[in-house]
Amino acid sequence: MNTDKKAADTLKWMAWTATIIGALLMAFSVSDFRSENLPLMVSIGFLIGGMNIFLLSTVFRLMNIRKQQV
Repeated sequence: MNTDKKAADTLKWMAWTATIIGALLMAFSVSDFRSENLPLMVSIGFLIGGMNIFLLSTVFRLMNIRKQQV
């Protein structure tokens, strides 16, 4: 297994972890929906961060495929 694939797999697991943490935090703090609710704002940040990490994982995987074709 090369390092690019390892990096993509590691990012994928980090993204799942961030998304699950964000979903759990949101489930427990969504009833008080206002901007002063810190756990809710942190959970939204985790959800957005998780999606961005998924995007980076996909980019790493596509770069690896492109490198192997050349």
